[in-house]
Amino acid sequence: MANWNMQLNQSSSRLFFSLVHALGSIYNRGMNKWERITIGAFILGLLALFMEQAEAGQVIAGFVHIIDFSIVGLILWSTIGEILNAKYLLNYVKTYWPSLAFVLAFTGFFIYSKYVAFFMHDTAGLGGLTVLLRNSFLLLKILGRMRKVFKLFERMATRPAQTVLVSFILVILSGALGLMIDQSTVDGHGLGFVDALFTATSAVCVTGLIVVDTAVALTRLGQLVVLVLIQIGGLGIMLFSFFVMIALRQRLSIQDRLTVSYMLSEDDMVGLSRSVRMIVMSTLSLEFVGALVLFLRFVFLEESIAEAAFHSVFHAVSAFCNAGFALYSDSLESFRQDPLVLVVIAVLITLGGISFGVINDLKSWAEALLGRLKGNKGRVRRIGSMNTRVVLAVSSVLVFMGFCGFYLLEHQGVMADYTLGEQYLSALFQSVTLRTAGFNTVSFAGLRDATLLFMIIFMFIGGASGSTAGGIKVNSLAAIGAFFLSFIRQERTPRLGFYSISNDKVGRAFLILFFGLLVVLVGTFVLSLTEDAPFITLLFEAVSAFGTVGLSTGLTPGLSYIGKGLIIVLMFFGRLGPLTILTAASKKNPQGQIEYPQGDLAIG
Repeated sequence: MANWNMQLNQSSSRLFFSLVHALGSIYNRGMNKWERITIGAFILGLLALFMEQAEAGQVIAGFVHIIDFSIVGLILWSTIGEILNAKYLLNYVKTYWPSLAFVLAFTGFFIYSKYVAFFMHDTAGLGGLTVLLRNSFLLLKILGRMRKVFKLFERMATRPAQTVLVSFILVILSGALGLMIDQSTVDGHGLGFVDALFTATSAVCVTGLIVVDTAVALTRLGQLVVLVLIQIGGLGIMLFSFFVMIALRQRLSIQDRLTVSYMLSEDDMVGLSRSVRMIVMSTLSLEFVGALVLFLRFVFLEESIAEAAFHSVFHAVSAFCNAGFALYSDSLESFRQDPLVLVVIAVLITLGGISFGVINDLKSWAEALLGRLKGNKGRVRRIGSMNTRVVLAVSSVLVFMGFCGFYLLEHQGVMADYTLGEQYLSALFQSVTLRTAGFNTVSFAGLRDATLLFMIIFMFIGGASGSTAGGIKVNSLAAIGAFFLSFIRQERTPRLGFYSISNDKVGRAFLILFFGLLVVLVGTFVLSLTEDAPFITLLFEAVSAFGTVGLSTGLTPGLSYIGKGLIIVLMFFGRLGPLTILTAASKKNPQGQIEYPQGDLAIG
């Protein structure tokens, strides 16, 4: 325990020193060579931090020492370079003396720590006074640079896609660190770097794929870390931040509103504060109600009220965020005869998978209908917008088709020993979880290939745009379907009912489709090279990761390091979505709209 604490203190010191120094200098006078060097030192510090938590070995230890010296060398080079390039040396020293003092203190601490490690062969600790002084300097550094850190995030907010992408990466890395501490695992050693990163990514991306048994391998602290990551990943760290700002009566800037509108896929920026408040409060309220109902069942199953309460909250949050993490080793197979648990979980999954906008429309429609029943005058209009009706219609059709298909394919397969009622309940539950959540009430190891292929199609489609689900989304499926129908009808404009769909929306839908197919095919190809498993199983794993579904035939724990890394990338791409990834990688300013002459291309 002491060894880990000191090791983490040393690593955190190096990492946060480099991070704060980098953030504090980026917008001081504009990005220059010295600040880029500092950024490089921060990246090396991040790498060393994870390497130190990996399995000990001479090679790893040697690399860590090399990185340590490289970091200090880069920081000293950057600091000396800035001093030599300062026009007025005295003014520079007066302005940045806390930063310079911190550099000297950190360098002294580094030299002393290496002296103790190399000559005294003591890596356990360096004394409480040194740690206290170092952390005091660190606090001073953070407070001194906090204003510039805020400027960094304000500048990044002008690129909403990049803001969302970076926020997810930071949360994943923080969660991985939490899972690497000794107290997070039952064996007292913490998860290794790759397994911690995989689990944190799966939780933040609300996927549910696991390389370690959440119910057995993780302690209550580790499970709590996973729970927090699921909640943050389901709503998004930026959305939480804006909700706190709104709750504290702080006004959102134009950049903040731009980021929120991008995350919520809303063009109207006037009612964003109300939308953010509604989303967070609705999420917490629905999760609370679901947890309360589950508690009434779990209180008879768990050893104590506290255990029942934690299990209830965990599964309610995991279900609404469509994460698929469970605190039972067999997921929910032991509850296949329990309609109360399965129905509550299925309802939460459905609500989380149809998007917050649809939930708001349903709420408004229900309030109007209730008012009509109470005798209020007025006409009860149709449910919500066209988007809401499309999401509800397509989702209902997919759930029904999934129920029928799964039952017909497996009622004499893995469900052969179930009663008729259990078969119907399990088939319906699997149809609901198939496109997004990842809970299971049947053993996936015994599914036939035809069933796996059938499920792959539904997992690839996913849930609704703006929800916690992954996949290409039912909205994109509807737009693509409208395009093909318009082609068959020989209509110039795609339409759904009496509403037309713009060419821009159709183009985005096809972009998402092709990007998803490309990512899944490339991922499956790489897995076929690195893993020893049937092709259909590898395809199932890749689609499950991209669709952030979390269902697995049991392949995940046995993946190689390359396989785990690939699944991490697929989960990340699937959660953020193709448009966010492509927008974040695109240029900020277009070079102008250029019209080119049309060419003749033979098609068909």
